Amino acid sequence: MTIKNKLKLLLGTLFFFSIANIGFIYFLESRSENKLQWVIHTNQVMQTSGELLNAISDAETGQRGYLLTGQSYYLEPYFRSRDEIKSIWGELKSLTADNPQQQELLDDLVEDIDNKLDDLAIKISLYNEQPAEAIEMVRTNVGKKYMDNIRRYLSDFNSEERRLLEQRNGDYREARAYITMMIVIETVIMVFLALFTVITVNRALFTPLTKLIDATQNVEQGKKQDIVDYLPRDEIGYLMGRFYKMSESVHQRHSELHTKAHTDELTGAYNRTTLYTDIEEAITYSKLENKVVALCFLDMDGFKDINDQLGHEYGDILLQTVAQRLKETVRSSDRIYRYGGDEFVVLLPNVRFQEDVSQIVSNLVESIRKPITHKGKHIDIRFSIGVSVAPVDTSDPSVLVDNADKAMYRSKQAKQGKVELYSA
Repeated sequence: MTIKNKLKLLLGTLFFFSIANIGFIYFLESRSENKLQWVIHTNQVMQTSGELLNAISDAETGQRGYLLTGQSYYLEPYFRSRDEIKSIWGELKSLTADNPQQQELLDDLVEDIDNKLDDLAIKISLYNEQPAEAIEMVRTNVGKKYMDNIRRYLSDFNSEERRLLEQRNGDYREARAYITMMIVIETVIMVFLALFTVITVNRALFTPLTKLIDATQNVEQGKKQDIVDYLPRDEIGYLMGRFYKMSESVHQRHSELHTKAHTDELTGAYNRTTLYTDIEEAITYSKLENKVVALCFLDMDGFKDINDQLGHEYGDILLQTVAQRLKETVRSSDRIYRYGGDEFVVLLPNVRFQEDVSQIVSNLVESIRKPITHKGKHIDIRFSIGVSVAPVDTSDPSVLVDNADKAMYRSKQAKQGKVELYSA
């Protein structure tokens, strides 16, 4: 079987298993969630049943307290509970609408609840006119019979709910057990698929890569190798061999084009293609780190005379020497650009303090002042240099270059080779 077909089979199996697994787990989770909702529902019914009994008991307690003491504040729990009882009973009816047996119990229960509430109301009304007779009615225990019936109905009601709760808890545990079993099965299947994937990938990819490493080591030892000899005789081997050869050619070509596009051919310094972008980026980072950026504009003095009197070869040697000395002096984060024929720009990002700029530029100047000798000809290196600082002077890249250029012209006018800092 080819690698293509193996990968198709592997991906198809993984896709099918993933979809089936998602669907089945969703089904089991929905089923489990439904069972859990019934457990929660049953607990809610039992809680509401307890609230109904408490409300009836509170109504009775409030009535008895009023009859025994005559204090009207005992009527507050009576009236509150009386208003809540029918609401709680209605909630129980709604919660058990799916259970005819419980509905029948609640219908029987409401008759005794009505009787109980009527009995409590009659005794309170009678107490206001004939307290002794109201107390005597309490002693007949008629209200107690209603209360006993209510407790019996609620006891039967709760017994049925406890039975349903046990049954529904069992259903929920069973649903969770199915999910646990499926997780175990899925784990076993995933382990199998993982082993199968490892074996397939190892044979199709890692083994050829190992051979490539061996080939690399042989090349390092000076042995001529053809990488295709180390790859399997299948599609991946063919593609990897051809891709390796193409990548070498493309990378070399890309490197050459990139160098030509961004580097001055004569001096090896950067050309001005990315100058303004690099300045903008340097200014952005300097603001974040609370530092400054210095830009030096350097122009060679008497360069035309050297070309005219000694020839372009000497002018080229001068430019190359200046560029090389600048590269050896600046930091790795600094950049040197050949801006024009005899003009250089030096970008100094991440200068800690503005006061440090003068010293840094002075060191730069001293490093390139030493004269050069070529073919017996002595050449002095003379130049004018202007400096502008961002963001102190400006945060605009083009304005920063223009400022440094203006400062350089002031240096050229002074004819002393002195560093000029831009000043508005």
